[in-house]
Amino acid sequence: MIEIDGKYSGGQTLRTALSLSAITKIPFKMTNIRGKRENPGLQLQHLTAVNAMGEICDAHVEGNNLRSNELEFTPGEVKGGKYKFDIQSAGSATLIFQALLPVLLFAEKESEVEVRGGTANPLAPPALEIKEVFLYFLKKAGIEVEFEILEEGFYPKGGGRIKFKVNPVKKLRELSLLERGSYLKTEIIALASEELEKADVASRITEGVRANVLMEKNVLTEEIYKKTLSPGCYVHVNGEFENTKLGFTVLGERGKKAEDVGRECAKGFLEIVNSDATADRFTADQLLMYLALAGGGCFVTDHVTDHLRTNASLIERFLPVRFKIKEMNVECLSVEHG
Repeated sequence: MIEIDGKYSGGQTLRTALSLSAITKIPFKMTNIRGKRENPGLQLQHLTAVNAMGEICDAHVEGNNLRSNELEFTPGEVKGGKYKFDIQSAGSATLIFQALLPVLLFAEKESEVEVRGGTANPLAPPALEIKEVFLYFLKKAGIEVEFEILEEGFYPKGGGRIKFKVNPVKKLRELSLLERGSYLKTEIIALASEELEKADVASRITEGVRANVLMEKNVLTEEIYKKTLSPGCYVHVNGEFENTKLGFTVLGERGKKAEDVGRECAKGFLEIVNSDATADRFTADQLLMYLALAGGGCFVTDHVTDHLRTNASLIERFLPVRFKIKEMNVECLSVEHG
């Protein structure tokens, strides 16, 4: 059994441990879950991930209670099939997706999963970013996922729904992402609740982006209004190159002008584009798991976060790989190959 102290880490450590435990069939015990957070222990979002994983791999679980700070997880066999999970809050549905997806790749049959919760959260990738950027990299790794955003959900009521279908894979392809290649296009997608349409929020966000993104060649714009339980908005910008795709997303906030949301997104996106990154810092965290499962791979990121280092260290405890992180270069190596 692997023992993990979660005092100085957040929910990502728990989700990574759940995924890898289910895949490798190695049990783990985690103490001090989210110990330094303002609301330590398992919150609804984390508890949903635990219970969902427990159902999918027929696990024996102890400590799966709201606000529990200790958890023991002993996995069984992974079972494909149809599942529905409800976070019962505006907690991130995409983080549940992140935890379950790598496990379902190793199920014996196709899986279809629906998750209800928030689709645009401050500390999680919005569903649109998953669809536009993360799935691009999964396809490169030989993973085909059908991903639908059925309903958008903002804080505090949530009510968003995502659905994804996963086919098992026998072997993942290694990702070697060292060069971007030629620039192809930029996409700007602004999404807002229907009640914000009168204020022209989506187009004002878009204007804020375009006024600050100097890439005028092949810039595509989409403005979307959706019915939601709570009002909200966000903007996603991505740039596609021959060999990779980079993205950045900013959520609207009460009291912040729509144009300023767009401006902030443009600034963040250009910082990434002006680096040598082949995987933006948000995608980089998520790719580590897939590099490790493939037995190797590499990419360049724009910022090595504490999240990334913590995640890399935990993956090394479950799988026979090691990560080399030098400046902005991240490489995953099979232990057998040095």
